[in-house]
Amino acid sequence: MNTPAPPPLDIGIVGWHSHNEMFDDIGADLARQGHRIVRWADRAAFTAATNPLDNIDLLLCVAVFPITRAMLERATRLRAIVSAVTGVDGVDVAAATERGVVVGNAQTDQNIIGMAEANVLMLLAALYDLNTAQDRVRQGLWRPPQLGASQLRGKTVGFVGLGRIGRETARLLAPFGATLQYSARRDADLAGLPSMARVDLDTLLRTSDVVLVLASLNPETRGLIGAEQLRRMKKSAILVNTARGAIVDEAALYEVLRDKAIAGAALDCFTVEPLPADSPLRALPNVILTPHMIGHTIEAHHSLEVATRENLGRVLSGEPPRYVVNPAVLPAWTAKWGAGR
Repeated sequence: MNTPAPPPLDIGIVGWHSHNEMFDDIGADLARQGHRIVRWADRAAFTAATNPLDNIDLLLCVAVFPITRAMLERATRLRAIVSAVTGVDGVDVAAATERGVVVGNAQTDQNIIGMAEANVLMLLAALYDLNTAQDRVRQGLWRPPQLGASQLRGKTVGFVGLGRIGRETARLLAPFGATLQYSARRDADLAGLPSMARVDLDTLLRTSDVVLVLASLNPETRGLIGAEQLRRMKKSAILVNTARGAIVDEAALYEVLRDKAIAGAALDCFTVEPLPADSPLRALPNVILTPHMIGHTIEAHHSLEVATRENLGRVLSGEPPRYVVNPAVLPAWTAKWGAGR
């Protein structure tokens, strides 16, 4: 006996500049399967719409814009939010869980490796003052009268957050001969990693030569590192942020960099993105600025599409996504939407 095909769903897709080609292809494939596609050009169009999730069964997006409790409480048909990146900053995950909505993302190995390698790149570029070295050649100058580079061996590197990207970064840094420590809400899984002490944030900031900001953005980490915390860092220290700009007070960071209260920074993320043209950070010689893509390799981007398609396919067949952000929802979700219901 043939199993009847599942009924078509209303699938919302929110455009994103780096993913639109992917979303076009996925949307076309879903439409060929009989599903109805509701496409918003970008997050501004989505948030400007009146009750955008009211008649949506599944949402595909890059989930770093607000998907609020109020939206979710009205979204009685919504069964899943699938983010085509690791980030789900904009989603009220607690509300989604309460409403029985599973949140999936694309936390692939390739993405983790790309970000970890990029963390090492940013750390070394800042320590070795790559900006100054390049600028001198472009200005027709040669070696500076005073050296600004510092070696990594013998330094202390502090990790603010130690999730999968942090652990892979620590594994890559192990052979460099630096002391590694971390600050987190709970003890991290250190299997296969070098010895790492867990310390409180103040201790980490006071004692680290390099501070790597790798935490997720949530109500507890928003503004975690402000003016007071930055002023506790060593004058010779470097801050690297490849996580989320809002974790660090950007105005306060500008001031400590301007005053040379810390030696430098390497930033791949900002409070407002793209970084505004009038941002004072742009004028500082002791900060490396990249456009929130430093770890986005060709390999990682391909893996995001593979993971996103798999997550979508599983949801459409009544299975939870492969990569689940809120596993606590799964019993209720399976009972309501699962294939065997």
